[in-house]
Amino acid sequence: MLLKRVTKEVKNLFQSTRLNTSVQRQEEILHLKRRLEEFDIQFSNLAYRPSGVETQTLLEISKTVGQNNNLLNQLSLERELADQQLLANRVGISLKILEEHHKFIVTMAHIFGGPYPCLRE
Repeated sequence: MLLKRVTKEVKNLFQSTRLNTSVQRQEEILHLKRRLEEFDIQFSNLAYRPSGVETQTLLEISKTVGQNNNLLNQLSLERELADQQLLANRVGISLKILEEHHKFIVTMAHIFGGPYPCLRE
């Protein structure tokens, strides 16, 4: 009897945690959506998925921007990536690729550098 009660309480605890995570994820998505609207980026603009190699490179660029307060602040203030040529050289890609995937990079930089722990997962 005690085992059943403890099992039920643990199950309820896990369901509550899962529900809280789901609610937090929804709130993060709404917050990110509003943030991206300032950059004229809609989630529908992000449907294109780059190739596997490009994705890794673009994620590296996004992390670089998101984890660098100066770059992220400049992105927020000027609504564009700071010194794109320097950034492209830093990670070894062409400026053209950087420009083509600007919206993806901006979005991921905000996820990596912003208050979005659920989305970062």
